[in-house]
Amino acid sequence: FVREIEERLYDGCSVTFAVPHQISTLLARAVLSGLEARGCYTTEIDLSNVYTIEELALHLLRVVSQLRLGSDTLPNSSLNEFIENLSLPEIRAKIQDVVDIPYLLKLKESPLELLDVSTSLLQRIPEQSGRRLVVWFHEFQVIEKVDDLLLKRLRAHFQHQSHVSYAFVGSDKDVMRMLFADRHQAFYRFAVMLQYPDVRNGG
Repeated sequence: FVREIEERLYDGCSVTFAVPHQISTLLARAVLSGLEARGCYTTEIDLSNVYTIEELALHLLRVVSQLRLGSDTLPNSSLNEFIENLSLPEIRAKIQDVVDIPYLLKLKESPLELLDVSTSLLQRIPEQSGRRLVVWFHEFQVIEKVDDLLLKRLRAHFQHQSHVSYAFVGSDKDVMRMLFADRHQAFYRFAVMLQYPDVRNGG
């Protein structure tokens, strides 16, 4: 199962499946380490405590900054503080070719526009370096409760990203199935639906 996920993500195919959070964490560790060894950028985003568009935008901006700056460069902070930290001279010098920091500062009070920019930035660094970025979402079903427009907005960006693959993983089987198998949903058929093998039944 791990090998199948790794191969699909490496080949540019996004996947989705439902497992408990603890198993998602273990799978992510195994899959992403394999992808890193093959030259991919990787990141995990845990949505279990995301309740607003601002919080999601902050997660995405953190991914972009970590790809360019390293994982521990910027402290945990609010969205406003995070964007202001990007303006610090030593940070700005390393990231300004990727991120338009003055523009981000203008968008601080416009969550959806900030989310649009943050999502589009996910493509920029892997595209520049010719590498693939793999984003692993934990508890993806939470997205549905944040904002009605959010899924359509994300799909609009994700479907045009040539250098980013996604693993959409959640613990609520019914909601995850609905999000990707219901033709009325924004993410209908966006990712290959996989079935986690149930070893108790010999799977």
